[in-house]
Amino acid sequence: MKLITILSLPAVLLLAPLASADLITWGAPQDATAASDVSTNGTLITARNCWASTFAAPTVNGVAFAAFAPSGWTNGGWTLLNGSTSGDVDYDALLDSARATSYGSAGNPTDWGAIQLDTLGTLTMGQTYEIQVWYCDQRPGNGSNFLNDRTMTMSSAVGTGILSGGVITNLGSVTQGPLSAVLEADPNNLSGAGDTILGQFVVGTFTRTSTDSLYLLGQGANPVATATTRPHITALQIREIGGAVGTSFCDPMNPNSTGMSTTLTGSMGTGVGSGLHLEAAQGPSNQFAYFLVGTGVSDPGIVISQGRLCLSVSGGNVFGRYNVPGALNSVGLFDAGGVLQNQVGTSTVGSGFDVPATVPITGSPTISAGSTWHFQLWHREAAGASNFSNGLSVTF
Repeated sequence: MKLITILSLPAVLLLAPLASADLITWGAPQDATAASDVSTNGTLITARNCWASTFAAPTVNGVAFAAFAPSGWTNGGWTLLNGSTSGDVDYDALLDSARATSYGSAGNPTDWGAIQLDTLGTLTMGQTYEIQVWYCDQRPGNGSNFLNDRTMTMSSAVGTGILSGGVITNLGSVTQGPLSAVLEADPNNLSGAGDTILGQFVVGTFTRTSTDSLYLLGQGANPVATATTRPHITALQIREIGGAVGTSFCDPMNPNSTGMSTTLTGSMGTGVGSGLHLEAAQGPSNQFAYFLVGTGVSDPGIVISQGRLCLSVSGGNVFGRYNVPGALNSVGLFDAGGVLQNQVGTSTVGSGFDVPATVPITGSPTISAGSTWHFQLWHREAAGASNFSNGLSVTF
């Protein structure tokens, strides 16, 4: 690969700012049907069952859920399955009850209910987590308030939140994350014998990069315009699915146009392909970037523009660039918070990069167990200049 290929790329169109690191990126909602819905990925941090009638603590798919009443969520509903069953007594117990906020008067749509996640278990800096949230209600309600037609949208926030009755009242003073797609309380509006869909759940991921308070947010809605509702949660669990890996080199890198050095970190077990997921942060907003991979290290590297290339180009070593179709082949853009976003479908978590198994150098070798590869990020700076992150050596 010729370096001029990197340095002569035209600028790309600017994208709207996206979410920052600690915030949750959501997958698609899924129907709740059987106990196997309960994820067993990684290591359990906490599992909570928002039981509202008799405080139950079911164990589902090997995961023990503790009875839980989030602060300010004092309203509750029970017998939510309305006669439906998953065929598993404990999963039925998990889904049969919920908690709702008690803040002020209910609305449609509701205010954002909030649950502070970092108080429920230990979240370690540099670790990546999976969160799974359930929403269920199969009760038909009445003509003015169809309970089984209610919906819930999930989100997250970091910062110092002010909560009243379970609702965050200073939303404009915290940083809110992406919204999930809408979860339905009962997608098929059926209950009782023969019913196979018992509500919905959604799975999200986040990487802990700060000590800021982290909140799960939920906003409810009702298709009947005159009906009222409240944020409503059935259960949740948090699981640690990956940790920081690799040895940094050329660290610290030259400062970029923000005055900080662009940082590159990795976590194993969180990406597709090789299993390695790379995250870049502290970059200049609205500038695009490529991930590089090489067979050797050069430290302190070769000065290029405002940074240093620290992948070796001597002694038989080579390096390559991960080309991704679309958007001028750019891997991502730095958002307003300096986090590199997943622009063209190269990451399962919405930011950073899932390293594929095939290495983009001559011969297209495959990353194998026991092999060591070296990574670095090149990115554009203002006025056509460029810079690099620190390097990261990873043994697979």
